[in-house]
Amino acid sequence: MSFIRLDDLNIEYSLSGSKGKETILFVHGLGANLNQFEKQHEYFSNSFQVLSINLRGHGKSHLTFQSDQPDFTLSAMSEDVIKVLDYLAIEQAHFVGNSMGGNVGYELLKSHPLRLKTFTTFGTTAKLKKSKLTIALMRTMYKLLSSRTIGNLSSSSGNTAYSKQLIKKMMSQTAKSTMLAIIPNIANFNYLAVIRNSKIPAMIIKGGNDQEINKVIGSTIQEFEKRGNFQLKNMTEIGHFANLDNPEQFNHLLEDFYRGH
Repeated sequence: MSFIRLDDLNIEYSLSGSKGKETILFVHGLGANLNQFEKQHEYFSNSFQVLSINLRGHGKSHLTFQSDQPDFTLSAMSEDVIKVLDYLAIEQAHFVGNSMGGNVGYELLKSHPLRLKTFTTFGTTAKLKKSKLTIALMRTMYKLLSSRTIGNLSSSSGNTAYSKQLIKKMMSQTAKSTMLAIIPNIANFNYLAVIRNSKIPAMIIKGGNDQEINKVIGSTIQEFEKRGNFQLKNMTEIGHFANLDNPEQFNHLLEDFYRGH
């Protein structure tokens, strides 16, 4: 792992493969971290440069000052990603985002579209609207439960022993203060217009068992299908963390996608 000091923030990242090759950028979701993509680093490093980042508040990426209201907006996190790309002199990358990481990707697609060569998400929707009551209940749950319990509950989103174990470990290591600060920022958003205005090749990997996302992803898929230059890939018997439940199939889907672009 390596670190970049960015003004008031330390960002942890992992970079593998050969400089000069095309870059694949992997971004995790709420409570996870860059360890989620260890299988992707192993698989793609021979033919790509592979970059994964710990978003602020995750892993060892942390603000270097104390604040009563730290900025955990999707916009702030997307700018962190751009600063890392700038620091590493990476002009353009194939973007892959899971869950909240996909939402960070939509922010990049809106504000820095030329930095993305292709755009892939899994476990992500472009539109979500949670009520204030739902948000309050979610925050209350995270306040009351221990980090260990949060990890145990989150592991149920994995479908294999490997995925369950890693999800549990990642979620239990993330500070509850980070979770509480981010939840309101990922409860209400709408990037459908961003999809309509984008042009780069895009792919959604849909997990058959990712029930919560599958309830709300319909409008996202429709917008991409109307826009064109889009692929929808279904992974059956796969949950929210598709790359952990079936790394081999996940890697092959990405590989095929990149081969066509």
